[in-house]
This record gives sequence, C-alpha cells and structure tokens, in this order.
Amino acid sequence: MRQLKQFFSNKEIANVLDVGTGSGNFLLVLKDIFPTAKITGVDPNNESLIDAAQTFRDVSFKRMSAEQLDFTNHSFNVVSISMALHHLTDVDLALNEMKRVVKPGGWIIINELFSDNLNEAQQVHRMVHHFGSRIDRIQGINHNQAFKKHEILQFVNEAGIEIQFHFEHKKEENKKLTSVEIEEKVVKMKKRLDTVKTHPDYEILKLQINEFREKAVVYGYQSATRIVIVGQVL
Repeated sequence: MRQLKQFFSNKEIANVLDVGTGSGNFLLVLKDIFPTAKITGVDPNNESLIDAAQTFRDVSFKRMSAEQLDFTNHSFNVVSISMALHHLTDVDLALNEMKRVVKPGGWIIINELFSDNLNEAQQVHRMVHHFGSRIDRIQGINHNQAFKKHEILQFVNEAGIEIQFHFEHKKEENKKLTSVEIEEKVVKMKKRLDTVKTHPDYEILKLQINEFREKAVVYGYQSATRIVIVGQVL
C-alpha cells in the first residue's frame, strides 16, 4: 500500500504487533513497510498461527485474543489489525487493548472491508461474506456482518485514537467469473450450508446460493472496498 509506505518512510519503527494475524496475509504489507522492524503476530486460532509460522519464519507468533493482549503497556511502536474487526466479540475492548500496548506517540493501523457504497460486483462478494458469517454465528462462532464505513471510523474515534489520515483501497478490479468458477463457489457454499441443515434459517440460506449464482453471472465478483486508517496514540 503506497500511502502507508510513504507515510512511515521517515519514521523509526522498531517493533510491530499484528492483531488477528490469521494466516499472515497482512504481514506481507507490514514487512514491506517496516523491513527492519521486529514483527509479532497474534491470533486466537492455533491452526492459523501454525500456517503463518511456516510462511513467515522471521516473525514471532503467539496465541491470544485481541480483547486480551498479553503484553505490558507501551510495548510496540505500531499495532495493526487487518480484516479482523468484524470477527471480534468486543471491538471497543480490542481497540483499547491495542491503545494500551502502543508506546506514547505510536501508531495504530486498521485495514477493514466495509459494506456500503459498493458496486454490483462488490455486492456479490458482500453476499457471499454475509452468507458465511451467518453460518458461523449459527455455529457459535463470532463473525459479524461487515460494518459500514462510518461505523468503522466511529469505532476508532470513540476509542480515543487520533486519526491522522485514511483512504479507500480496492484489492482487485471487477472479475467476470467463468461458469466453472461460479460453480466452484456454489459447491463451497453448499458444503458450508450442509453444516446447519437442521437450523430454521436453512431454507433461506439455500435461496441465497441461487441468488449468488444469478448475480455472479450478471455482475461478476469483486472484493469489497477496504478502509485503511492510520491513527496515533498520544
């Protein structure tokens, strides 16, 4: 992300914490922006951490939740969270924990998809995301629908994080899926749906699969736009 790299180009960053690191997708960005920094990734999912550790052998990984970071106050120059706000059980608590472990004058980076002002192809992606998040919630897994852009900014402001700047980032252009690619996604959705066959929402979710197929043919498929926020903790 060019804007982030330019912003931090003249700042000395020794250590970085990536919260909700998952399998490490955002670590590629962090390693590019902070090539000399010591990076730590945390996530509550042990399987994801094992996958990430196999790819990023120079990154330290620890199992913990965003809502309870097991680090002392003022431990990091930068704390980031990418594509994970909508997975949190308590966004406010997590942001305050991130504030706590950042050094005074340190930075918080948030990269999060949002659900409004999307084109038709992005709305197809949103449909698939909300389909999966609903199944997760039925199974007792915390997975909220994507927030609206203003809601994400509101979370950050209410946490007392001073927003320095923010921008929108589109990961890819509209992609017209082939019939084979559409059916591959349909198969995956059906497998997810099979895990909640006895739930009252089963038939409603089943209809959403057909709706996805129809709209994907017409509009294509594009990842939802993300908002990238850089805030400072004073």
